[in-house]
Amino acid sequence: MTFVATLAFVWFLLYWIIGGVFFACVALLRLVRLRKVRFSCSFSLSAAICAFGAAWGSTKWLEKTSSSCLLLVTESKENLIDLLSCGWLYFLFSALAGLGLLIVVGFILLRASSWKDRTWLTAFAERLEWDSEEEKE
Repeated sequence: MTFVATLAFVWFLLYWIIGGVFFACVALLRLVRLRKVRFSCSFSLSAAICAFGAAWGSTKWLEKTSSSCLLLVTESKENLIDLLSCGWLYFLFSALAGLGLLIVVGFILLRASSWKDRTWLTAFAERLEWDSEEEKE
């Protein structure tokens, strides 16, 4: 269980950093007014849940399939490489699945945490358009 907790903590940090940067860019590009505290708290909790689920799922998946994979490992020079490839693919696929789930949940949280009001940039651009139209008349 300590391995799962350690792996979940590492994945949580990676998910939190990668996902946080990704959704910061998405929020800026979409010019969304965002309730930052609501989004950041719910995103952090979602990242922790996805990281633990991915870590736990990968270890359970590896326990079920490792015996058949280890039987295929032959006595050769590539023994260590084969042994590592048996386990790391499960962890990699599980980590990518957890990250994909976190991205989907993050978009849902982004939508739920946005305001319905216009952004300050939209209001400023409209004022500039009105000023330029008044000057033309």
